Amino acid sequence: MTDAYRLENINVSLQQKDILSIDHLVIKAEQCTTLFGNNGAGKSTLLKLLAFTHRPTRGDISLFSQTVSWPLTPQQRKRIAFVEQHPFLLPGTVYDNIKLALSLQNIPASQHHALIKKALEETHTAHLLKQNTQTLSGGELKRVAIARAIAYQPDILLLDEPFSHLDIDHIEALETLIKSFSQTTGKTVILSTHNHLQGTALSQSTINLVAGKVTSAPLENRFSGYLRQQQFFTEKLVIETTSNLDRAQQLAIDPKQIIISNQPLESSMQNCFSGQIIFISEQATTCRLIVDCKEQFHATISLESLNTLKLQLGSQVYLSFKSSSVLVF
Repeated sequence: MTDAYRLENINVSLQQKDILSIDHLVIKAEQCTTLFGNNGAGKSTLLKLLAFTHRPTRGDISLFSQTVSWPLTPQQRKRIAFVEQHPFLLPGTVYDNIKLALSLQNIPASQHHALIKKALEETHTAHLLKQNTQTLSGGELKRVAIARAIAYQPDILLLDEPFSHLDIDHIEALETLIKSFSQTTGKTVILSTHNHLQGTALSQSTINLVAGKVTSAPLENRFSGYLRQQQFFTEKLVIETTSNLDRAQQLAIDPKQIIISNQPLESSMQNCFSGQIIFISEQATTCRLIVDCKEQFHATISLESLNTLKLQLGSQVYLSFKSSSVLVF
């Protein structure tokens, strides 16, 4: 599998403050990659770099193994489509907006009608063909912007919070489109979302951002607090760690490292809390749980375990994990 992007020694600064700092990052082509991170973590800034609408303060970015200089060549620009979190459409009809995008990409006029029709059908917006863009709802505008982006079939589709402002039916339709775009046609999709369940289900790889830096720490089960003698104190719990750091304000626990049981386990695991299941999401072979143990923990178990333990919403369970599985930073 080839690399869609390779970033080296990237820094983005604003008013002498680092917004993004990435020593090395490779994003594979022909798959879906999800960016995770809290507000202000740097997700939108990274997407703008990948779209080449924003230039880094320093560092190099390679696109399909070619180091890029600004401005991009027309051939390079044609390979990328970017839909921002709050996209902008020009006054006029939906058809006119997508037609203009195709013209700017030098797509022959003879192909415009078929490409516009296909893009609108895929985003469930065919009925908006002749509607003025200034009358669109927030969700309609987002879907039309995505239609405009995919109309010329770019190699890379960048989506900043694509599911915001969409209802459940259109979220499911967009999820199907993203899977089809990356898996069936072999395109590259890079998206940001706050929904870990959704992002993990859609993508083959993930990138976690914390304060402008890429981290290996999972962004689920992330708690704030303070560390004292290998014990991390959140507002409501004390979590045992193996960290020898002098100070730390965050910890994270991989959901896959958490064991769920009906009774306390006889094991060497130092962390064991009782709680109630408040959320269950079944996927192909796994199941995601949220357990309220004063703090809310996300856990991943197999569907077999779910059935064996006879778990359901409201079940009282025990949640255990090793102190060595706690990442402190």
